[in-house]
Amino acid sequence: MKAVSILAAAFAAGVSALQITAPGINDSWDLSKTNTIKWTFVDTDPTEFQIQLVNKDVFPEEVKNITGKATTKDGKFDLSNVVAKPSTKYTVKFLSLSATNSGQLAESQTFNVTKSGVASTTGTAGTPSSTGDSTTSASPSATSSSAAVAVGKTFGVAGPIAVVLAMLF
Repeated sequence: MKAVSILAAAFAAGVSALQITAPGINDSWDLSKTNTIKWTFVDTDPTEFQIQLVNKDVFPEEVKNITGKATTKDGKFDLSNVVAKPSTKYTVKFLSLSATNSGQLAESQTFNVTKSGVASTTGTAGTPSSTGDSTTSASPSATSSSAAVAVGKTFGVAGPIAVVLAMLF
């Protein structure tokens, strides 16, 4: 009888529940395009979970929450235009949303991110615009008032006064 219970425990351990089948080891993702996360599941898995994209190439790990809630029975999730720096050590993690089965449910093999997506913004003169990098750009229609602000940041109160006086004469 003891041999049967050991065999049953070994079989149960071999039957994995929620498993991420894509991305696979050494896959390459261009995050400016659509990439598909795929998984298999069994009936006893939680019905919903959270998906995270994790860069393990840095310490501490950089974690991006991809979705607040994915449905287990869907078996896949299309991911598109995610801003994340390229690296060779990314994984996808599934985290339980259930109080009875909490914690990490599954983690993918390590894969590569070759290109970041682009954050879309409607930047104005002097405000940051995201293109995967943290940069500041000014629009071609920047006026002398924004020049006065820039001079003011450099020279204090005297800067904008000098610009206004220069415009008058």
